[in-house]
Amino acid sequence: MSAARNGARQHALRALAEGVPATLDLLADITGRSLSGLQDQARKEEWVLRGEPRGDVAGRVRALALALLERVEALAVGEEGGQISRAEIDGLIAMIRGLEKIDEIMRPQEAARESQTRQDEDLAAVLERLDARIVELARELAAQMAADQSGLPGRAPDEGGVGA
Repeated sequence: MSAARNGARQHALRALAEGVPATLDLLADITGRSLSGLQDQARKEEWVLRGEPRGDVAGRVRALALALLERVEALAVGEEGGQISRAEIDGLIAMIRGLEKIDEIMRPQEAARESQTRQDEDLAAVLERLDARIVELARELAAQMAADQSGLPGRAPDEGGVGA
């Protein structure tokens, strides 16, 4: 058996052991059978598959993220007997970063929408500040004009007066 095939078997076996839903591609990796052969058998025998198909990348990412989360939680509560290797931590971090990148790639429209929403919110905040400043300047100008008409330089009618 080739090293790549053995690696795929070990990966699939661990994924199933850690609770990832059993999919035909995982079963194919473990058994060494072809995916198309298993698909034919499943169709003929009307298997009830609960796992996500290989084409559902979002489902596969969710399943892998769940398995990673469970692994991180196990490490956090010390189920490993306090023995956490640096290599295992680095591997988990690399996988989490990889999932984040996959998520970004798979959601370009949603990410663009979120970015546009942030830009719109920023623009709305700037416009709101501009509007407030315009109103403030208009009030100052109106006060100045009123003061000019009343003959009191620089004072608004409500600023001066008797008892002030």
